[in-house]
Amino acid sequence: MELRHLTYFIAVAEEMHFGRAAKRLHISQPPLSQQIRQLEEEIGVRLFNRTKRRVEITPAGMVFLVEARRIMTMSKDAVRRTIRADKGEIGRLAMGFIGSANYSVLPQMVREFCKQFQNIELSLTEMSTSDQLKALVDGTIHVGFLRAPEGIKEKGLTIEPVFREPIMVALPRNHHLKRELSLTLRQLAKDSFIMVPRQIGPGFFDHVIVLCQKEGFSPNIVLEASQYHTVIGLVAAGLGIAVIPGSMQRSRIDGVLFRKLSGGMETVLDMAWVTGNQSLILQNFIHVARKVVRSTNSHK
Repeated sequence: MELRHLTYFIAVAEEMHFGRAAKRLHISQPPLSQQIRQLEEEIGVRLFNRTKRRVEITPAGMVFLVEARRIMTMSKDAVRRTIRADKGEIGRLAMGFIGSANYSVLPQMVREFCKQFQNIELSLTEMSTSDQLKALVDGTIHVGFLRAPEGIKEKGLTIEPVFREPIMVALPRNHHLKRELSLTLRQLAKDSFIMVPRQIGPGFFDHVIVLCQKEGFSPNIVLEASQYHTVIGLVAAGLGIAVIPGSMQRSRIDGVLFRKLSGGMETVLDMAWVTGNQSLILQNFIHVARKVVRSTNSHK
């Protein structure tokens, strides 16, 4: 049985006339009659009762008509979905992101992508930079948003900067420098630092250490926490200060003051994916992400 047999059968069932069905199918009547007989012989059931004056569909034929229409619909739908998959319009995209990315351009990227590609199953998981690097390599995620450490290109990943933001300092409300609107790292040399550990966020951790060393000191790290929300919460408790990406000031945790660091210190949020990954879903997301970045930069 082939799909053309079903097409022929449906035409005859709907026209109840072999001549009209043949005209509709753009074939002659004898081959159509022969195809219907072959179909009946193959399934072993009479589908039509034929007389010289009329054609009637049998009860078994009515059941087969319902199933034949369903099969033809599924066949057409399979073709449409295959074409859309080939264009990267359906499927799944797994994404990892560090917590601070949720306070910058990531929400806009996700919103725009979901608007343009409504049939993509998007999976988002908050992950540390280190976990994202592993997940990218083993294929658990397709794209990541992180602060890439030095030398990461050696892992076969493409790293693309998507958002530059100032580095700021979070101070407890009663800090002795609370009246200052801008601070230098040197002014904080004697403070207790709270940081996200290097094994979780190596890129930003190393960047902060280098900046402090350029100011002539190594930070006294008294506490570490895996997420910036927790770090800022510990600052609010008066247990130390924290150097953070500027976007984290939007967390609005009570008991914390956010101050700029002088000298134009910046940190970069990167988008990462496996080099050579030709997935059209991934490529479509990258295209949308770049468009959002251009739009964001043009409004600065």
